[in-house]
Amino acid sequence: MIENEFNITNLLYSWKVAEAKKRLEEKLRNEIYVTDLIYCPLKYKYQKLYKELALGTAFSPITLYGEIIHQGLERLLQLLFGMDNIKVEVEYEKSVRTNLDNNTYIIKGRVDAIVKDYIIEIKSSSSDKNLPHEHHITQARLYLWLSNLNKALLIYITPSRIVEFQVKGAVSDEELIKLVETVITGRPAPRYSWECRYCTYSILCPQKITSA
Repeated sequence: MIENEFNITNLLYSWKVAEAKKRLEEKLRNEIYVTDLIYCPLKYKYQKLYKELALGTAFSPITLYGEIIHQGLERLLQLLFGMDNIKVEVEYEKSVRTNLDNNTYIIKGRVDAIVKDYIIEIKSSSSDKNLPHEHHITQARLYLWLSNLNKALLIYITPSRIVEFQVKGAVSDEELIKLVETVITGRPAPRYSWECRYCTYSILCPQKITSA
């Protein structure tokens, strides 16, 4: 066997883990990401307490697969629309205050792409059942709130089909505050009954849902 001059697997591992570590270290105590608002609120707490577990998932095959799909479609969209007509990986943030603890929180999100007045959110999935997913619709509406836009396209890429769904209307300020308060209180946990099956922190979480 001829030894390679470089190892693609090692390069991917180093890149993905370094990126995850950077995001964890730079995240401020009062920062809440859009993804924190659509999944089990206990993840927000556990990713701070158990950073090693969070980093352990950064290089999972399914995570890397989704990342490659995102990167590939974003580059393709740049070719199709032209570099000057599309923005990719656009970051937004807004501040909100809740009555629950009277603290100010920074809500941050990174949009996959923006074309004209449309947000484009890319999703990869091993199955095309029950699309679009409720939490993805909420995620798109949260991005609309952050960006002050009103229309989004959810694009799913699965082994059996490529399909898109239009989402209109941002979450209201009241909806946003309620979601923030779920993160603060850690309830409901989980947000969806299926989450525990895929959650890294389920090995130590007292709220884990188990089958009878």
